[in-house]
Amino acid sequence: MSADDTWNGVPLPPRPPLPPRPDTQADAPTEPASSEQQNQSGSPDAVTRPGFIGLPPGIQADIDTVPASADRVSPAPLGNPPSPDVSTSDIDIEFADGTRISIDGVVLVGRDPSAQSAFPDADVAAVSDVTRSVSKTHAAVQWSRGAVWVTDLHSTNGTRIVDASGRETVCVPEAPTPAPRDGGILFGRALASLRARGSDGSE
Repeated sequence: MSADDTWNGVPLPPRPPLPPRPDTQADAPTEPASSEQQNQSGSPDAVTRPGFIGLPPGIQADIDTVPASADRVSPAPLGNPPSPDVSTSDIDIEFADGTRISIDGVVLVGRDPSAQSAFPDADVAAVSDVTRSVSKTHAAVQWSRGAVWVTDLHSTNGTRIVDASGRETVCVPEAPTPAPRDGGILFGRALASLRARGSDGSE
């Protein structure tokens, strides 16, 4: 048995004869048979080249190589806010003028925020901004999974997350972005710092 008669060391069953191609016509162009084909057919007559016939008989190919699992969780569509949890927030955000906002559930932050269909149960928190870099309804700030998540709501001047080293990360509109506990949030040019609840005499 030659190497061509095995697949990964497993003997292959005999190959069945090729069926005629349905689009083959009597006047289809032909080409001389190879020496191997002459040995198989016993005749040096011209043969029609067959089309692709797929894998060798007895060999199967799994297109989806990821096994199905009952534990597999489908990713949430882009733009969906994180699911709220039962944990209690211990973080507030504080602006330079002393305005402090408790992040319990979802809070819509802006100069004059209005309700949003994507956050039907959200509270609203207006902030003072003399530079007017903060949009009317600028961003949603949410406590979930033990962290603060920020969702820019297509604000004019954007929203950025600032870490402890001062590095900024731009928030993609409608995509929740986590904020580090020791960092801050830039609403346009208005910076709000994340504060542990209870610090500076707050509740």
